[in-house]
Amino acid sequence: MPASLCGAICYFSQTLGITNISLSDKTGNSAYVIADIVSRFRLTYCLLLNTSKVLCRFLLSCCLLAYCTLSQAQCIDREKITYGGDWGFTDYIHLCPTYQFAYGGTESKEWGVLGDPISMTQAPPIIHQLKRQVEDSIRRYAGAKFYQKLHFNAVEMVVPEQLQHFKKQGRQNVTLKHCKAKYFFYYEFKPDSIATYHYGVAINQHNKIISPFRFPKVSEYKPINVTFSYCQLLRIAQQAQPAIKPVDAISLEYDSQTKRFYWLISQAIVNQHEGENHFNQVLIDAADLTKTKRRQGKASIVY
Repeated sequence: MPASLCGAICYFSQTLGITNISLSDKTGNSAYVIADIVSRFRLTYCLLLNTSKVLCRFLLSCCLLAYCTLSQAQCIDREKITYGGDWGFTDYIHLCPTYQFAYGGTESKEWGVLGDPISMTQAPPIIHQLKRQVEDSIRRYAGAKFYQKLHFNAVEMVVPEQLQHFKKQGRQNVTLKHCKAKYFFYYEFKPDSIATYHYGVAINQHNKIISPFRFPKVSEYKPINVTFSYCQLLRIAQQAQPAIKPVDAISLEYDSQTKRFYWLISQAIVNQHEGENHFNQVLIDAADLTKTKRRQGKASIVY
């Protein structure tokens, strides 16, 4: 424990655990930003420049105030920012016996049958070759600007010769009826660190891509406006549809007709009842946030 009061104050505030919070939180958590700024300068002022005890108390007060108001500063919970799109694997490898490979997967040499990711270091060489082939094709089709926001998630390899092994291990539902593909690659399009849109690419036994690209060509792609914040999206949505609250979810979606990405802000169902329920939605063009559209969504509820 530091001997001086100023050092003690600085030491105590450091124990709050608010010194390593990112400044790039787009959910509106400005208290995190304040806390981080103050904490970054706290030790510099208190220890290196030997400032007054009054200033140390002031800085600590700012930290405490920010720490106590975190829950009030957020405009939307991260859990409500959901994924968009569909992997599309059900059309190609549904219920097939497969092994999945991903970066960060298990290094075990005994591969399980429950779909737990296996390390990419253990993937057969053909998978690495096909991954390069897939990504080169996407880059040529959609262009570098789109591709730089695309992230590899995982790949599954269908192993029909292992069908009986899977069944013996408890996977009684596996079948070869829907196995149109030999490999299926999973990708995420990520305009920022939170939102994501799912894509899947299927490859047959002849190492040919057999699934359509469900994203815009290079001539059609309009880059996402990355200066947005989720609080800003909520404000835009409320201007377009004053009755959008309470908000249930924000997701990134893609319109295959207009070839545009858009933010979908969906209202939570109010006074839900059995049967068909309606709720408000606002679509915001992800490339031009001034373009909005209102619509009504519906959901059926059965008790």
